[in-house]
Amino acid sequence: MTGSVVITGIGVVVRDAMGLDAFADWLMPGGGLPDRPEHFDTSAFRAGNAYAVNPDRCATALARLGLAGLLPESDRDCAAHGLLAAAEALAMAGLDDAALRAACGCVMATTSGGMMDRFADAICAGDDGADYRLTAPPGATAEVLARQFGLQGPFASFSSACASSPAAFSYALSRVRRGDTPLMLVGGSDRMRAADFAGFNALRAMDRDSCRPFDQTRRGMVIGDGAAMLVIEDEAHALARGARPLARLREVGLALDAHHITHPSPDGLARAMRQALHRAGLAPDQIAYVNCHGTGTPVNDKTEVEALAAVFADESARPLISSTKGATGHLLGSAGAIEAVITILALRLGCAPAMATTAAPEPTRFPMPGPDGPAPFAGTFAMSNSLGFGGINSSLIFEACAGDAR
Repeated sequence: MTGSVVITGIGVVVRDAMGLDAFADWLMPGGGLPDRPEHFDTSAFRAGNAYAVNPDRCATALARLGLAGLLPESDRDCAAHGLLAAAEALAMAGLDDAALRAACGCVMATTSGGMMDRFADAICAGDDGADYRLTAPPGATAEVLARQFGLQGPFASFSSACASSPAAFSYALSRVRRGDTPLMLVGGSDRMRAADFAGFNALRAMDRDSCRPFDQTRRGMVIGDGAAMLVIEDEAHALARGARPLARLREVGLALDAHHITHPSPDGLARAMRQALHRAGLAPDQIAYVNCHGTGTPVNDKTEVEALAAVFADESARPLISSTKGATGHLLGSAGAIEAVITILALRLGCAPAMATTAAPEPTRFPMPGPDGPAPFAGTFAMSNSLGFGGINSSLIFEACAGDAR
């Protein structure tokens, strides 16, 4: 096993911000409210609001970076978010040398990659779409990124529902620690489609107005799309080449509760958190902040609080908790990646973003930010949790690096 693993680059694409600095400035006061997507009509749906990246804005950003001509029409929007975020992360990490990039691996999280795009195009063209599985597998987005940026290290793609990104982090962390590669590009990229809207509306899991995590009036999630990409790297390798660590990735916990496809059990998430804490050699009272999955559905939020209370049993030493889905929406396969970025930002700034849509919080017995501004906390370690359909549970632990503005 090698030494510690650090984050040296971050890239972000969401509806309201492209780039890490713009994202932090927008997010910390509480973000924005959802509205109707611009690339398909949601008027027929029970709940029609979302946090959808404008495709034209995305295409303009790709053109500005000279990346616009890389993708076939059917893959463009799905992989475009990942391309933009990856370009920022690699630049921030200082990976402009071809030989250094060749040593870098690539692992992506997504719900379906370009597969749904290609299938929808085939159906609209009158084709039965029979060959779409061969021409656009879920790993297509990861392949696009690896080819574009010359990444020749370990390669993988994960689709594990809303816990896809932590699975990708687990793979990337293991590859660096085993010495297979000194650095990996890891994250999630997704595109919103009418099919996503139809599915979540059919489940009646979507709020008509806004997502209100841990609020007494919560009625469900609001979905979004975009990407977050991070460069993780062996710390000694990063310091030797003069890279600046932004945070440490201490551990990952993964657990399946096998309880119900849409109704989580607190036991699975509690196991994932305990696993991550044990592997990191940390006690619960060392965690200062937890970014929760917090979808704003009545069942999910209640279950998460039960799991958190089981792990952080000492009420006098409980961490600050929050959910940022009221600001960003639920980015599905990308959710864990964007929330990893938010957790790192919180550690670096010493405060968690405001929860602008949570005006009447449930009595969780955990401290939470209010709607009017960020909430400060003091500590070195923070956790980010993700839950996926089918009982998939995950927990990431990050550590602040010396010199962070806190």
